[in-house]
Amino acid sequence: MVSDNNKAIMAKNIQYYMDLHGKTRNELCKALDIKYTTLTDWVKGNSYPRIDKIELMAHYFGIEKSDLVEDHSRLPRNAIPYTPRATVSVPLVGAVNCGTPLLAIENIEGYIETPAEDIHSGETYFWLRAKGDSMVNLGIHEGDLLLIRKQEDVDSGDIAVVAINGDEATLKRVIKKDNALVLQPENPNYETKIFVGEEMESVMIRGRLMKLEKRF
Repeated sequence: MVSDNNKAIMAKNIQYYMDLHGKTRNELCKALDIKYTTLTDWVKGNSYPRIDKIELMAHYFGIEKSDLVEDHSRLPRNAIPYTPRATVSVPLVGAVNCGTPLLAIENIEGYIETPAEDIHSGETYFWLRAKGDSMVNLGIHEGDLLLIRKQEDVDSGDIAVVAINGDEATLKRVIKKDNALVLQPENPNYETKIFVGEEMESVMIRGRLMKLEKRF
């Protein structure tokens, strides 16, 4: 049987991470498909979640199960308290080709906990997985994760995900010229593509590269 003390610790920790991430009970319930009354009982210390629900909350907050279960209020002398970084769940959407254009897969593969300081309020973000080597001179390699901010326009010189003819996605440096749009790779083995006049209408900017992350 779970003790009242364990319930109180769990309640305190759930509320702590809700406050840390700026989440309301309604938002947490919707994200994890939990009844509002059930979550309320956990937060008030009236009941204790099952292990699968603890794992679900830990994954949502980007923490370990122990962060919810254990009492972290008592620290050893001279210990440096650890404050977890606030994160936001950002979807991982398909892949983008860094060589020849690749049909974008719109299905969400999962979510990546992203530091809140990398996210601007009111903006939409998504992660993509790089393919190919046309941007290798910028340090972008096959399998790298790319944080993209969704936007329909970028400044000349920005690295962006662009759709060609409505359904093909590629990552290139976008250079704007008078009556011309240039998609420039960062690898001399690839050809720079230039769209002139009405051809520019076939190129749609889908987002700007904001961050590169490597996973080993």
